Amino acid sequence: MFFQRHFPDEPALLGDRRYRFPRTRSWRTWTIDRETLFERWLGVCRNLPVKFLEIGSFEGASAIWTLSNILTHPDSTLTCVDNNHLRSDKQFLANLEASGHRSRATVHWIDSHDIRRHVPDEHFDFIYVDGSHAAPNVLFDVVNAFLICKPGGLVGCDDYLFKTPEAGSVPKPAIDSFVRLMGDRIEIVHSAYQLWFRKREGTPGA
Repeated sequence: MFFQRHFPDEPALLGDRRYRFPRTRSWRTWTIDRETLFERWLGVCRNLPVKFLEIGSFEGASAIWTLSNILTHPDSTLTCVDNNHLRSDKQFLANLEASGHRSRATVHWIDSHDIRRHVPDEHFDFIYVDGSHAAPNVLFDVVNAFLICKPGGLVGCDDYLFKTPEAGSVPKPAIDSFVRLMGDRIEIVHSAYQLWFRKREGTPGA
């Protein structure tokens, strides 16, 4: 289902003085295209008690937008995992407090490789993978996302077409390898700068 909305030239969240996203704005990590994509695929979750997870939170733009616009049911929750290598923890927590949604967000300051020590398998309705851009780390994150996603749930991979190498590699080869290996266990629902897939019903977690 697609939700039609009027979008300004810049996401309204970035212009809200309650939050400061100086690096998010300059790095363009939250854009109109991302808002439109989130609305298109996640709008159906509005007012439902769903569980989302975000790998890589940075200053909190995507987390706060999702809490404000999609996770509107009082029992919906967001879990955030970030290794804090970019030293954005204080800014992120301050922005989360300012949003009024701090009580519905659980934050783990851990390496994403350790995520399955802290969250159960087949638990989340949606997982947003937006952490490391180095191919080996991306592959690890996408495999873990598949395992902790509920059958029928969605996984969104940000920066699929990211061009600047991190530790000598970029995300696309890792995500492409995962897609080839999974075959009909997943369904690609969107492929552009981001790649989103659905974990098919009846698919075993491992």
